[in-house]
Amino acid sequence: MIHTGDTFSTTGKVRFAHPLNIDDIAVDNPELTIIMCHIGTPWLVDCQEILYKNKNVYADISGLVIGNFTLNDQKYYTYKIKEILRYVDMPHRLLYGSDWPISNMESYIKFVDKLKLNKQTRDLLLFKNSSTVFHL
Repeated sequence: MIHTGDTFSTTGKVRFAHPLNIDDIAVDNPELTIIMCHIGTPWLVDCQEILYKNKNVYADISGLVIGNFTLNDQKYYTYKIKEILRYVDMPHRLLYGSDWPISNMESYIKFVDKLKLNKQTRDLLLFKNSSTVFHL
């Protein structure tokens, strides 16, 4: 699991958290399973390319918001996550995560419901993908 994207810390250096940095690791270590935490927010397009290109890379949807999802957050991230699923064309590459306690768990579950995923994709996102990746 590698932190990608923005950081809550004002002393964190986001250039080290850009999803494109994962490509070198994934290419040089194809047997290594890598999880990009936070789907690279705000570099979601770069994250989706890394997922598409590298079959050993996954991403979780944790830490998209601090606290609760607002209506604007829901609209924005619903569109973006559905775009990632279309681009990657493999729902088994995304994992559920909330980044609790920074993000509200109940708000996250409601957000997943707003994605209106079919049962198979929802089950993959919420638990089956993690079960596979972590050999549970």
